[in-house]
Amino acid sequence: MIGNNSQWGQFSTEREGQIEFFKLFRIDYENKPVLIDNTDGVWKGVIFEFKLIIDDLNKTLKQAIKYLSKLRVKGESVPANILLVSLNTSKAYLYHSQDYFDEIHKIYMGAASKDNEGFIAHEYVKEFNIDNETHAIELQDILRKDEYMPIRINEDCIVGWGRRYYKEMPTASKGDFIGDNEGKVKITGEIRNPRHFKGLILPYKGKTNEKFKYLMDMLNDSLNKQELGAFYTPVKYCEKAAELVRMAIKRVPEGNDYVIIDRCAGTGNLESVLSDEELRHCILSTYEYYEYKVLCERLADKVLTIIPPTEHHVKYNVGFIDNANALEKEFIDNENIKRYIDNPKYTVILLENPPYQDSSAATFVDDEGNRAKVSRNNSFIKTDFRNNALNTLKEQRGAAREISNLFIWSAFKYYLRQPTDSYIVFSPVKYFKSIGLVHRDFLGGYLFNRKFFHASPSAISCILWANTTENCDRKEYPLDAYDIFDNELKFEEKVIIKTVESPISKLNDNRRFDGDRLSKIVCSSDGSEKVGWYNGQKSALDNENIIAYMAVNGFTTDSKHRYLMRLPYNVGVEQSFGFYVRKDNFINKLPLFCAKLYPQKEWFHREVFFTTSDMGEEYVKDKDFLRSCLIYVCLCIENKCKTIKASNGKVYFNELCLDNNSIALKEMEKMTLNKKDRELIIYWNNILNSAKNCENYNPEFRYGTYQINMDLNAFSIDEQKRKIYKYPDLNGNIHTLKSKLKEYYDKLISPKLFRYELLK
Repeated sequence: MIGNNSQWGQFSTEREGQIEFFKLFRIDYENKPVLIDNTDGVWKGVIFEFKLIIDDLNKTLKQAIKYLSKLRVKGESVPANILLVSLNTSKAYLYHSQDYFDEIHKIYMGAASKDNEGFIAHEYVKEFNIDNETHAIELQDILRKDEYMPIRINEDCIVGWGRRYYKEMPTASKGDFIGDNEGKVKITGEIRNPRHFKGLILPYKGKTNEKFKYLMDMLNDSLNKQELGAFYTPVKYCEKAAELVRMAIKRVPEGNDYVIIDRCAGTGNLESVLSDEELRHCILSTYEYYEYKVLCERLADKVLTIIPPTEHHVKYNVGFIDNANALEKEFIDNENIKRYIDNPKYTVILLENPPYQDSSAATFVDDEGNRAKVSRNNSFIKTDFRNNALNTLKEQRGAAREISNLFIWSAFKYYLRQPTDSYIVFSPVKYFKSIGLVHRDFLGGYLFNRKFFHASPSAISCILWANTTENCDRKEYPLDAYDIFDNELKFEEKVIIKTVESPISKLNDNRRFDGDRLSKIVCSSDGSEKVGWYNGQKSALDNENIIAYMAVNGFTTDSKHRYLMRLPYNVGVEQSFGFYVRKDNFINKLPLFCAKLYPQKEWFHREVFFTTSDMGEEYVKDKDFLRSCLIYVCLCIENKCKTIKASNGKVYFNELCLDNNSIALKEMEKMTLNKKDRELIIYWNNILNSAKNCENYNPEFRYGTYQINMDLNAFSIDEQKRKIYKYPDLNGNIHTLKSKLKEYYDKLISPKLFRYELLK
């Protein structure tokens, strides 16, 4: 019978007494969601806080109030009653949540059990003696009631309540929740006239829904894509990053405390896998307002602090938070960070997955309906980086435009001060492989598949750097590559990242000849003439010894950094963009184009292998290699050289093909071909024979594979949107050649590209 339990006063742990209390009052904690959000329990309209002995009601009540604030932020119903239970004295104290309305509408940082001294509570509503049967029956009556305190909707909790609304009302629109005054039919939303949440939220009386509209737009977008909190960094990869965090924590010297700083935490996925103890050391921030609200919802009660700490401190600017912009001086000087940075008794660990580009450079509508643009294009860090670091880098072009580079550089300049400080960072490998941004000691790391970051499959590194320089000049970095299958990590292989020194474009032919003359004849991106092109600042060149125009820019092998055409490409006619391929040494330049065509078939090879000139022209001594590259380039479809009958009346013949007495064909005929060379020529001749039977074939032209495919390989589209080729024999021969060229490249070209460090 309630009140006659001999167990009271004999509990050794809170958990033991809590379970006994639930059993005594028939609270089904095993099958119902009672133990939620780290609370001691929520049952209908009551939140519990258990202590073995409550010796300070003020502190205990403050802890319960913090839990109620968290429930409010997460969009969960806020119980009307608070019950503090002192187990070993058989006492329970009832408070009404409404009496602490303002306190419940605050945001609290850190663990709910911490920093509760100094709170002054109102007198409790009633004190119960659990051993007293009458009191126990009164308690039981309270525990049967679904009573809740209606909360005030604001920016802190709109995301949580919005997510709950859409979950419980799956056919609802954004307008149903926040209202819509822009359409033909004006909608009074749930927040202004609560129906579904009647008794749980108060009608919103604000003049504008502008911030809410922005937050709900972002929430709707996230719900359309995936569950909230699954943005950006996949959990399985976060768990591997946490291993590096724990390696960094082990480096903290005896006598020191530590802080873990993440200036671009997003919605907090990186930190979500850390232990409660590790979270208590975290300082988090994010620039995007929606992410900030979700970050507060998820982790505010667990971490050391979030910057800014409350909505009151937010400097809102059309979807962003000005004082959370980690690239500005105000953030660097933020006292909540600086007091740890300036204290040598704290070891600093940075843990970050910085944005790769400035996605914030976009136009939004502000609170007054005005269009405004927010961008970090001219930030303090960017200016500082340009003035003090850019000219020291191996690869300077575009380095300041990449936000990730600014985060990485500023991490070492402004945050890491002692040898035991550490940086764990997610980023494509180029920041240390080709740019030369980091000169610190490598302690370990991984390669992850960017496919799970909502990008195309390619490699992104996660590396632990020590703030030391004892072995910072290493040339090779071993990284274990992990993919994700069925939500489990799969080890692929150990990939050795080798640093590069010089871009392959260093081998460009930048010579100028007396016979060079200015020209307005240039190509479009498809290799055809761009008629009517004129640029007063740039001019193309023409010369009888020019047979093509090639660009092999930068270190990476993506298609936007290479092209080969008969005439200069209209956006790249200056020497810095490409070079003119000339009759006297064109064979020596074709391997550069071959290097840029490296396929990188596996995701863990993409954005990992770069083109270089680190061994200079050592490759030109290998005549077999040069012959293979000549044949491959002349036959591959990526070579966009075409025979062009130009608007100036001149015919520019394709000389980098194996047709109709071209310069390349003449050179090849002087060479001794091997078996694989001859096989390719047979496939090529099949294509030529088929092409000569095509309606638009011009016997005066010299054709390469690209022009045949573009100009002669005609097709129509049927009702099912399928391509119906006019010359299936030609189309089949082109596909066969493509397949054979892949084998040829893999066996005869690719190994030597690595041998001569045209690829690295």
